Amino acid sequence: MIQFRDVHVTYRNRDQESLAGFSLDVKQGEFVVLTGKSGCGKTTVTRCVNSLIPNFFDAELTGKVSVGGLDISTASIREISRKVGSVFQDPRSQFFTLHVSSELAFPSENYGVGRGAMQAQITKSVQDLNLKELLPRPILALSSGEKQKVAVAAVYTLDPEVYVLDEPSANLDAAATGQLLAILQTLKTQGHTIIIAEHKLSYLKAVVDRVILLEDGKLKEELSGRDFFAKPNQWFRDRGLRCLVQTIRQLGVPVLRQRADGESPLLQALDLSFGYMRGKPILDNISLCAYRGEVVGIMGKNGVGKSTLLRVLMGLEKQSRGEIRIEGKPAGAKARIASSFYVMQDVDYQLFSPSVWDELLLGCKEPQSMEEKATQYLRFFQLGNVTEIHPAALSGGQKQRLAIALACMRNAQFVYMDEPTSGLDGENMAKVSQAIRTMAHAGRCIFVVSHDDEFAENTFDKILYLTADGSLSMQ
Repeated sequence: MIQFRDVHVTYRNRDQESLAGFSLDVKQGEFVVLTGKSGCGKTTVTRCVNSLIPNFFDAELTGKVSVGGLDISTASIREISRKVGSVFQDPRSQFFTLHVSSELAFPSENYGVGRGAMQAQITKSVQDLNLKELLPRPILALSSGEKQKVAVAAVYTLDPEVYVLDEPSANLDAAATGQLLAILQTLKTQGHTIIIAEHKLSYLKAVVDRVILLEDGKLKEELSGRDFFAKPNQWFRDRGLRCLVQTIRQLGVPVLRQRADGESPLLQALDLSFGYMRGKPILDNISLCAYRGEVVGIMGKNGVGKSTLLRVLMGLEKQSRGEIRIEGKPAGAKARIASSFYVMQDVDYQLFSPSVWDELLLGCKEPQSMEEKATQYLRFFQLGNVTEIHPAALSGGQKQRLAIALACMRNAQFVYMDEPTSGLDGENMAKVSQAIRTMAHAGRCIFVVSHDDEFAENTFDKILYLTADGSLSMQ
């Protein structure tokens, strides 16, 4: 069904090949997982399958890639896209309309499908993927998991032979990940060929036929699903992968903080509420406190308002009621913003410079005095070989590590991070955990939104659980 023959791919302005002599055969109806450290070439493989390379991304490709008998170098995008459906890590990047119903219709409209056939395709997609409740809703009001379902359903309307998914579970909670798995099981049962590039692997155990481990653009190891999931945790750690069984305190991070008796909180939120005009309150009468040198995790289901809570705390959103204090004194939005650094969920929105090196030094009052520090963080986050590369040309994991390196470079009193381990392998997840604990040890107060249980267990001093009714509980 899919063939790679001695494929080499080099992106423009990159010296290192993203794929270096990669060969692979995928059979009709096979479920294949691509995994490996961040930047190993997983996403590039998916881009070759759906012909975004060479038709969209500026990259040189040699060797041969064929899908269903079509050579991607000569076939049109129209031909390939009827055979291959793609679901990206961030489904927002592939939406074209504002409502679920119109988004499901868009692929068929794009191919000139007749009205009757189009309606039949949408109805089948809604029924098979259990989407009825989402049909009348605006896309912007959906949670991350719901957006992922809509993205898959839109592709499903065209009934492609092949599905390609890039990190589909990266921003999903446990419930949404379970829903994703149910969809994948449906597709597998129907005989579709499925290729997934993924770091989080345990949820796929029931459906995987084969696992391909990549390293530096090459196929390093190839295992059956059964053999792969039978490996011990140490096997995964040796390869920089995430363990299948959750590990507690095994990342080698500094010990968690012990708060002194009688210590006053650095930040207090008192009776906070927030909601959009005429809408249901997202945050309802929330109170919390955080101490100097503490790492506070914020967890909960997709769509309950975790990111909103971060933005309210740091001053990017104005609470409708309540007060926020720093060192016991009321602190307005301006003061909170000035003392904060924010690592966004989509770090593309906060990378501005023409190179990784320039990005690290952007905003430094005395850049020359910070060069040694910047070099240390580049080495620590394994970005030393991409210093002259434009941030937009980095892999998703490399961008994530760059944004966290920026947080380490700045001396903000408060650091707010939204899903900082999204798209990271096990080795780099451990590095992020270590970096956060080191910042906390230096006296900074850190708030982190995450669905990553292994990361949370190894990093957070305490966890605040946000519920659908806008209230908090603490662990």
